[in-house]
Amino acid sequence: MTPEFITIAEKVYPNQIAHFKQLIATNQLSHLYLFVGPSQPEKLAFSRYLAWLVTGADARHAIRILADDHPDVKITQPSLPKSGTGTKRTWKVDQIRALKPEFVTVAQESQRKVFVFDAVETLQAESGNALLKFIEEPAGPQLMIMLAENLNDVLPTIRSRAQIVQLLPEVALTTNTEADDQWRKTMQPVLFKWFELMMQRRIEAFVYVQSQLVDALKEATHQRLFLTWLHELSRDTVVYGQIPDERLHFPTLVGLYKTLAQHYRPDQLVRASDVIFADDRLSQTNVSLQTRFEKIVLEIAMALGE
Repeated sequence: MTPEFITIAEKVYPNQIAHFKQLIATNQLSHLYLFVGPSQPEKLAFSRYLAWLVTGADARHAIRILADDHPDVKITQPSLPKSGTGTKRTWKVDQIRALKPEFVTVAQESQRKVFVFDAVETLQAESGNALLKFIEEPAGPQLMIMLAENLNDVLPTIRSRAQIVQLLPEVALTTNTEADDQWRKTMQPVLFKWFELMMQRRIEAFVYVQSQLVDALKEATHQRLFLTWLHELSRDTVVYGQIPDERLHFPTLVGLYKTLAQHYRPDQLVRASDVIFADDRLSQTNVSLQTRFEKIVLEIAMALGE
């Protein structure tokens, strides 16, 4: 039986899997990755999948990784409060230091050791510095994977050392009818225009929500695809200039990305991106789509105006 992390990763991130397989095949895998995006369980499944590819993509390694029993794969989460009365996890400096035996030993059964650190936005300065010491002085070949929901919440010292990957679920419409094809052709230009108005901090972006978006996004599948496109646009603005244009999700918009890069600082674009990703939490509540989109417009205007 195929382990669940393989099924989830291959279903949710097929393009990213193909990309990382190519990196491994050509020996271009980086030492440290920061995966940013919604859905902690899916990001964790993708991380296990990547660890599986690195350690040896066979059934034996998969079963051991699933059981957290692989000697070369260490998956760690921040600690719960010692009192047991709270649920908020935070990284403790003692927890990082306790990993020293893992950091200073080499892989036993694989070419490199794999470390996965979940919820690294909860790292504070002291625990972050303790982790950086091990990152900068590896005992042997290692792959470190860090997971976060919002890039701007991660310590700058971590962000500056990691290769950042916006890990977005690759959602597609469940049908491929002529009506769906027409909807795609109609709505992508509408999204592009709304995104441009938002990034220009124009009041028309607020009006656009009611006049152009709400009625066109009544179906749940259409909403999911529209939000995926919005995530991809946001990701493009952050990584533009750092990767080849052909690897952008919407390379036809390089003119817009160039203008935004000239007009705003990188940290402003990251904050705007965080606003969009933060909507994933609201999507699980009863807040209306119109309210959520209007909130995005207002908060992006504030993020870009700072």
